[in-house]
Amino acid sequence: MKKILLTFLLLINLCACKTSEVTYATRTDWNDDVRIAINDFVDLYGNSSDNHNENSYVVSDFDNTASIFDMCEQFLIYQAEVMGYGFTPEELPTILQSGLSDFDKDLTEFGYGNGSYNDWISDICVAYEYLYNTYGPFTPAGVSDELSLTIQEDPYWSEFIAKYMNLYFLIGDNESTDVSYPWIVYILTGMSEQEVYDLAKRSHHKYRDVETSYKTITTSSSIDSKVGVTSYTYVEGVLVTDNTVELWKVLSSSGIDVWVCSASQCDIIRAAVDEFGLHDYCNGVIAMSPTIIDGEISYTYDYETGYAWYCDDNGAWHKGSVATKAQPQAKGKVTAVENVLVSEYGCDPLAGFMDSTGDFNFCTEFDDMKLVICFNRADRKVTDGGSLIAELALYQDEVLDYDLKKANDNGDTYYVLQGRDENGKRSLRNSNSTIKLDSTVETLFKNDDNYAIYQYMVDNNMSCEDIINKFAIITDDSELGFKYGFFDTYDGYHSK
Repeated sequence: MKKILLTFLLLINLCACKTSEVTYATRTDWNDDVRIAINDFVDLYGNSSDNHNENSYVVSDFDNTASIFDMCEQFLIYQAEVMGYGFTPEELPTILQSGLSDFDKDLTEFGYGNGSYNDWISDICVAYEYLYNTYGPFTPAGVSDELSLTIQEDPYWSEFIAKYMNLYFLIGDNESTDVSYPWIVYILTGMSEQEVYDLAKRSHHKYRDVETSYKTITTSSSIDSKVGVTSYTYVEGVLVTDNTVELWKVLSSSGIDVWVCSASQCDIIRAAVDEFGLHDYCNGVIAMSPTIIDGEISYTYDYETGYAWYCDDNGAWHKGSVATKAQPQAKGKVTAVENVLVSEYGCDPLAGFMDSTGDFNFCTEFDDMKLVICFNRADRKVTDGGSLIAELALYQDEVLDYDLKKANDNGDTYYVLQGRDENGKRSLRNSNSTIKLDSTVETLFKNDDNYAIYQYMVDNNMSCEDIINKFAIITDDSELGFKYGFFDTYDGYHSK
């Protein structure tokens, strides 16, 4: 009897210790609903709960989700600032042509500049050849700080980078995403994965501490070109907030693995994980994987050996052995998660973190997904998946009166919306609304169309399943008076 009593007391003590070790989100710059949802998630599914599955994991997008603003786009500017390239002028035309269709088609109507792909590629190559012959040869390590400043004062530098970046957005308007998304990473051709990582680490380190601002690069009318004068405007400054670090630490401490699934290039994201102190709480990264030939990146996409990267306990990385067989954006994120993570863990992700259409599929299709945090960019039209999740989060809160348990008990994923402040050095805020760059006004949605869809949900007492399945499909709706949706086809809410 004494032995049984001692065993019973020991079990009580172990349970008490287990409960006392739970780590919670405590930062006051979370939206209250988000912070409560994180802590409820830990209580319901973490390792202090009877519901805990030791194979539990979550999946997070990176750009504009784990980070504020886009790591890859900021990196591309830094890469041009230091001219950190691994190709010669003779190789550039083939790199820029990769995957594109109809090189002679006039694309002036898209508003970026005059002419066809051939015209854009010609102007970019002329500018790069001039810079290479004048200041190069260039290497993946980049030039000195002094030479970098000199190069940026040369009008051919503006000609090169403004037209390269605008060509990317032109391709996005004219081609499918399976062409445009990998195209942007082919500029890394000739670099090793370590060289990309090292250059990206320098970019992240530089731009994490700058005040956010809009920057515009305009080409010079003094340069004889085919496309003509064009301007490229971008946001300068990126950050992974302390909130993200806290969130990943809370999950990791609760026995829940954290994975990244990003449509940016894998080495750029690995560098961000390390630069911003996330490595200890991250299990791995799935991201865009261009083909590696003889140790160097090439200008095709790798569907066969594009593996995930795993975070080692010693701060290093190693590649896995299961190919993603997908470009990890939109439907491709579901495919990549299924191929790599579902096959390894034997279950679906329990939570997802997102901001846009590229994340919509993996944050809505998995039946076992309990929680989704949507980071509110407040510029998402009704033709973007981020806007629909933002509207649904408000509907679940105000109409369905959901918390995590109530949503899950009802068979639904619980969607919550996290606002941010894009000004200064960037931060999250205790609100579901966002303060856009160069503004002091809180913004919840892009425009009145978002509110019209929200009101339609309310008036028709819609279920979460009906909302997602209806408004995800591209529709020119005469009842609402405007086009909404972002997919031609969609497998459906909780279809996996």
